[in-house]
Amino acid sequence: MMRSPTIQDDVFESSPDRSSLPLEKDCAWMYDDLPAMTRQSWNLVRFCRHLPQDQLADEFRSDFAFRAEGSRFSILKDFATLPGPDACFSHIQLDARLLFRKLLGIEWEFPGSSVHLRPYASINYFRSHVEELFHVTAPTCRPAPPVRGRCVIYYSSTDVLAIEYELHNVSCAAVDVRTRWISIPEPGLAHHLTVGRSGFRHSCRQKVLSEYEAVAEMSGLPFREAEGQLETDWQDFVLAGGERKRWNFEVRFNDAPKPEIPFTLGDAIGRMEDYYLALPDVPAHLARFKPLALRAAGIVQSCRYLETTPDGERLMVIHGGKAGVEAMWFWDTCITALGSGLMNDSVTGWNSFLHLCKGIQPDGRPFYRYHDGQYEAGAQNPILAWGIWNFHTLSPNLDALEEAYPALCRYVNWWLDNWSEPSGLCSFARGEGCLGLDDALSTMEDCPIALKPGEKWFEKDWGAKTEFLFEAPDLNAHLYLEMQALALMAATLGRDLEASSWRSRAGDFRSLIHERLFNPEAGIYQTRRTTDGRFSGMVGADSFLPVFAGIAPEPIARQICRKYLLNPEKFYTPMPFATMDRSHEAFRSGGSLYEPPGWPGALVQQSYWQGRSWMNYNYFLVGALNQAGLHAEADAAVLKILDVVSRHETIYECYDPLTGSGTGHAEFPWAAGATLAMLFGLYREGALRRDPLATQASTKRRGDSPILPALVS
Repeated sequence: MMRSPTIQDDVFESSPDRSSLPLEKDCAWMYDDLPAMTRQSWNLVRFCRHLPQDQLADEFRSDFAFRAEGSRFSILKDFATLPGPDACFSHIQLDARLLFRKLLGIEWEFPGSSVHLRPYASINYFRSHVEELFHVTAPTCRPAPPVRGRCVIYYSSTDVLAIEYELHNVSCAAVDVRTRWISIPEPGLAHHLTVGRSGFRHSCRQKVLSEYEAVAEMSGLPFREAEGQLETDWQDFVLAGGERKRWNFEVRFNDAPKPEIPFTLGDAIGRMEDYYLALPDVPAHLARFKPLALRAAGIVQSCRYLETTPDGERLMVIHGGKAGVEAMWFWDTCITALGSGLMNDSVTGWNSFLHLCKGIQPDGRPFYRYHDGQYEAGAQNPILAWGIWNFHTLSPNLDALEEAYPALCRYVNWWLDNWSEPSGLCSFARGEGCLGLDDALSTMEDCPIALKPGEKWFEKDWGAKTEFLFEAPDLNAHLYLEMQALALMAATLGRDLEASSWRSRAGDFRSLIHERLFNPEAGIYQTRRTTDGRFSGMVGADSFLPVFAGIAPEPIARQICRKYLLNPEKFYTPMPFATMDRSHEAFRSGGSLYEPPGWPGALVQQSYWQGRSWMNYNYFLVGALNQAGLHAEADAAVLKILDVVSRHETIYECYDPLTGSGTGHAEFPWAAGATLAMLFGLYREGALRRDPLATQASTKRRGDSPILPALVS
């Protein structure tokens, strides 16, 4: 019998070394005889993917959902749906068939509100349970209801799923709420549904070799059938200030034949052990983080995807995540590939990069992601050449580098030819869907956005987000690194004249960045308006990219890092680093919602790049410290970061820099890739690694061929 899980709100409690703990049997396929590294990694349950089985890597097909050991049923959770457990599968033989499209969801409304609201959910997968946190935000920066929700699902016994819901009014003011419950059964070959005031009973007939029937029963809610789904009446109530309202349910499954244990999982474990063995040795002073290294490696590998190209080829590639972000993205791939390279997973890495290069148009126009068999037009920050060069240094492949180089040249020239301003620097690509750091505030039309004495915050107009009106330090530093990476590639490929040309262009660009974007009054790099040359006045993580790229002269780089990056009142937060100066009134640490002063009982969303700590940017920022000659400080920051990340059961997209709480998507591969890159010290080697053989990973091979196969299935 499993107990109800206890959810910890504060990750800064000390955590034991998991490698020494006995293996708990809370989830599917937790065997006593697991190999040592798989046991330490805790990655077995993380083989879940919200994708069809035939598109998974072989080693992840056998356990793709949350399930108790021996259970005949499993649950998937998707960010994009109503809160609560989503697809429910019954298992038979080596197959799984849908029983519910949505097992139990909650709909909620807020009477009296005229603001358009948008749902937000963040999901944590644990060995023993799944926890979903949800709330609503306003699409623009408007007050939103101060109600937070939580749903926890776990198995109270082998085939009994417990579902706990909670709504919490976090303000001091009462809030009117309406709720109702939804369930969507799957008809299958045939089904029988009984509903009433006490709940429902759903039986579904399926066929795998032979026909069988799966049954689910739930009590405690008065359902009715309406247009193919089950629903309850709306319930109206008032949540007093600080009040919590809770519901507890159980769904019982029975009557399905006991499935056979899929023996393919043993092969999966063996393959993962090979990847773990391919990692370099964890440095002695970081030995306590070996379980974290294995966990990160497992997350990187579990986010591979058997992609179909427009020509019908099947390639194993890097995806940006599991639920909601299951696509190929430019800069996600580049950061995640650092982890792939450390495991010498050359096939997945080079498949990914060459597939991205094939989407670059003849005129150099890029795309921002590959999804559902299509290259989708747009542009992310230009770091593809940087990512490919650094991956090549970890997993060398001259044939693949030769194939990628022409497309990369077109792509970088597209930026320089089309988006250069009269100053010679570039602005973000107008009309190309290029967002830079999404909702960062350094490119607001009416910058500076800081309040002046006597101004009322709710009358302050920030204007629209207009990246194309600004020359930005991150965009231009990335372009400088792209040119330097192309120079290194050209030299490696024997194209000496092209290498010299790229170095010369990069040198001129470097001088322009420092002359134009270094604000001597603030003592740091800032975005600058193209129309009148005014600096934005904002200091964010992007301000340190010229330091990371080696553009800032070392004395200035040290000054910037000491004044800002290592300052606890600005960026050196308990979980380093904040992505926005925490002393600015617009700083938001992340998490759930924020109560504006003077508006009791109302909350607004806390945004991605307005303060949260991002692991991919943490890699850039510790690299900036190293580039500034602050080597001991860089190593100390890495220790602080890894200490916080290691206390979670997963690795998150981003973190609250003040509490260390994980936010955004769980099981995030670029965060895992950045974790490995920091743990194994890649930041010490500069923004662009020079020698393809100067790494442990290159001497510790899995036996993969260095030549990329034409088709990988």
